[in-house]
Amino acid sequence: MSRKKATCQPRSAMRGVDKPTQPRPTHKDLEGLGAKLEERFGWKLRAFQLEAIEAQLLGKDVIVHAGTGAGKTAIAAGPHVLPMMEGRVTIMVSPLLALQNEQVNTFKNEFKLDAIAINSSHGGCTPEALTVGYLIFIHVKKLADMCHQRVSEGKHQIVLISPEMLLSKRFIDDVLRKKSFTSRVVSVVVDEAHVVSRWGAGFRKKYGELGMVRAFLPRGTPIVALSATLPPRIHTDVLNKLQFPKDGYTNLNVGNDRPNVSLVTRAIEHPMNTYADLDFVIPGDITDPKDILKTFIYADSVSMGIDIEDHLTELLPENLRDKGLIRPFSAAFSHEYRAKLMDLFNVGEVRVLICTDAAGMGCNIPDIDVVVQWKLPDSVSTFVQRAGRAARADGHEGLAILLAEKSAYMVDVEAELKSKEKAVNPKGDKRKKQINEDSQKKKASKAYAVAHGVLRGAFGGQTDSIPVVQQPPLDTTSMDEGLYVLIQTTSCRRKVLTHIYNNALDHPTVPCCDLCDPSLLNRTRPGPPPLKARQTATKQGEPAQYVQHELHKWRTQVYERDFTHAMFGPSAIMKDGTITMLSSVGPISSICQLEKILAGQWQWYATYGAELLAFLNTLEMPDMVKKKRKAGLNTKKRKEQDGLEDDGGRGKRARKPTMSASTASTSQAASATPAPTSQAATAPAPNPAAQTATRPRGTPNQFMHSATPSTPIPTRLQQNPYAHLVYTPHQQYLWQQPHTPIVSCYPNTPFYRGSSSSHLASFFQDTPPNTPLEPTGQ
Repeated sequence: MSRKKATCQPRSAMRGVDKPTQPRPTHKDLEGLGAKLEERFGWKLRAFQLEAIEAQLLGKDVIVHAGTGAGKTAIAAGPHVLPMMEGRVTIMVSPLLALQNEQVNTFKNEFKLDAIAINSSHGGCTPEALTVGYLIFIHVKKLADMCHQRVSEGKHQIVLISPEMLLSKRFIDDVLRKKSFTSRVVSVVVDEAHVVSRWGAGFRKKYGELGMVRAFLPRGTPIVALSATLPPRIHTDVLNKLQFPKDGYTNLNVGNDRPNVSLVTRAIEHPMNTYADLDFVIPGDITDPKDILKTFIYADSVSMGIDIEDHLTELLPENLRDKGLIRPFSAAFSHEYRAKLMDLFNVGEVRVLICTDAAGMGCNIPDIDVVVQWKLPDSVSTFVQRAGRAARADGHEGLAILLAEKSAYMVDVEAELKSKEKAVNPKGDKRKKQINEDSQKKKASKAYAVAHGVLRGAFGGQTDSIPVVQQPPLDTTSMDEGLYVLIQTTSCRRKVLTHIYNNALDHPTVPCCDLCDPSLLNRTRPGPPPLKARQTATKQGEPAQYVQHELHKWRTQVYERDFTHAMFGPSAIMKDGTITMLSSVGPISSICQLEKILAGQWQWYATYGAELLAFLNTLEMPDMVKKKRKAGLNTKKRKEQDGLEDDGGRGKRARKPTMSASTASTSQAASATPAPTSQAATAPAPNPAAQTATRPRGTPNQFMHSATPSTPIPTRLQQNPYAHLVYTPHQQYLWQQPHTPIVSCYPNTPFYRGSSSSHLASFFQDTPPNTPLEPTGQ
């Protein structure tokens, strides 16, 4: 496997250089370490935590696979309990700015360690900050120098940093090349180590190059990789990219099973753009905000999250809709907004967060009740990571829900594996046979989906029975890590995860999954089916500009009155398309008429419908004016103007066009004009009347010249037989397709054969420069 820049240096260099370093503790120094850690932290460490701390103190690389909330952060804090570690520093690589800032607080508050995050929000030396201006450059440089100096002097015990900052030229030159700093490094801890594989080959390539940091550290400085999702394929790739030795490292796999979190997977029943399958998030009998369980909903796009927010807000009672109980959360929002919103969610004022991965790795809220994954993620690990946000506090119970598209139940996993084998070893099947096989697959896909649970968990609950079919084969080396097997299994979903991650068999403390306990489906039922009544389209005419202008003013007034500090604009109150429609239907006199026009198109109708009707009644709305039909020529008239007769569709388009009177008169005038006396003009004067006005076939883009110039020709050009072609280029136009253009006058002259340059040069050589072109009276 290629290691990019790492391959250009000797292996010994990449494993670390011989630099002076402080002595490491021995096995004797580690005696009684567990008691010291318990005394310092106030709680007893688990066996894997203690083993990982001892391994890195002894200089061994460590890779830890443990579930979210298992206490992996303590592995980075543990070495600093020993007195001999005073003045030493641990570098912790963290992927997100929000996560870095949160971990700083965790180290300070829970472990009583001095931690700092080197990033843009703390005066980090990012290239973006350095290019803003000279004053900002000086300010940031001073902050960075002060930060680097404090780190080098051992003022901070934990340094949180991104891989891009760690491997930047400035940080390497100012910090990593200084022996005063590298000699103090205890270890390099890579948090969320699975992104080394997932992001290292994509949009964050520095993760794939993290192993290079070994070249700047003393030999024997360990790297500690921590993750909650390390299936076999990702596990191997992380070891390679971080340049772990083939042996001699510590591998700790305690599994990622969350025994206090129930698992539910069901198909999305209603059209996905209705979001009715998320109705269970808002209880039907809600009277108090606390009736809504604290919920994370993961959507893979910001726009989708906003649509979900709008739908769930409509399910709230009117007295709770303006309380901000449901909020979007993504990297698109400012750092201040996200920090404030997370605080509100932590204290319970916000009940539902609709978020992306910006909250997936930067959240340590212990009492989340429900986590919902809307639509399929890219892999099992993504779902497990997100589901791990639920119930992180001891004694708390959670629910993780995966709502999958119906198409996910139609994928025949076994057939897909066989097709991959055939692709590797093709046997030359005929195309006809392949078509027959494809048609058979389409017929069997619906039956296959029903047999694997696509109807379970529906609104009525009549189809919750568990089909008895053969378990789909599991391929842990696939890119999705067995995602379709997790969805289609009919035995136990937790067992599938146990097989993927080699988890230890454990008994859950809550109902296991919807297959082991179908009553869990009652907590995730979709809303009722939407009404299928057909709605007649509203007849519209020409929009009244006066009404449009007044409606724009009205929505701005409502926005400034009711949403002064909102993050959206006035168009969120009423879209431009809705304003156009209201201004084109004529007078609106009753609430029933307004409701019929705006039915299902305006989400604020229940709030502002009556106010809008009262406002419309104050306007002098004109009667509906029918839309004007666009003017245009019919086909027959167009053919007549083109000089083409109707050939009955036989394709005989090469008919001779009739020369118009203006063309004939101009042609006669041109033929009567004597030819120029220049020696260069050897061709006779053109006589268009004697030529056959045929249209060359195969030349669709010919120019058609006007026969009558719109500007009088100057006297000194009258002897030129081509004057009307040279002097009136604005009269040339290109005929549009699909009709082949007609050439009314296509003379066989040197002007068209490319010899016009010499002809015109000889004609103009006696003309004084800068001679004004004054038209004659002709």
